Amino acid sequence: MIKYGGAPALFPLLLLVALAGLAYWLEASTEPPTPQPDANLRHDPDVTVEKFTVLRYDLNGKLRYRLVADYMEHYPDDDSSLVQNPRLINYRPKSPDITLTGKSALVTEKGNRVLMREDVVLTRAAFADRPALVARTPELTVLPDEGKAFNQHPVRITQGTSWMNGIGLQMDDHQGTFVLQKQARGAYVRNPAP
Repeated sequence: MIKYGGAPALFPLLLLVALAGLAYWLEASTEPPTPQPDANLRHDPDVTVEKFTVLRYDLNGKLRYRLVADYMEHYPDDDSSLVQNPRLINYRPKSPDITLTGKSALVTEKGNRVLMREDVVLTRAAFADRPALVARTPELTVLPDEGKAFNQHPVRITQGTSWMNGIGLQMDDHQGTFVLQKQARGAYVRNPAP
């Protein structure tokens, strides 16, 4: 009869446990590390800013634009910024200023493209004998450096008691034009002669 027990009987069991541990250690040490997701590939903000103002000047040092907003998040994966309650003011020499507001904006292409969203209001200040011109639309894409803005949404434009409605706005600041692409209708009320 063979008797099991004591230290000699435990040796093979301990040897198996040690070999299993060694095999696990070898596998873990030779396996490549689990890749960590690159922060630049996720759409997570890397910068947040509250209550800020951004100024842009022309080559002669004259103020061209002012952007004032309540909050901004910048996303490094696509170099975009989400802005809350933006107010963009375009200072124009020899012409009335244009102010653009909305509840939010998506800024892309290093600030060269701005998608204003949610209750967008564009106001050209009053000048000479003309009252302010106000355009309202759900969203508007703005190309600040090109002086252009456009959309494919309903637009209502008022100036004093004159008004115009339509769908699809094409605005060219350099040409001083507002074009409604379709379903345009309105009423022009001429100011009485003095």
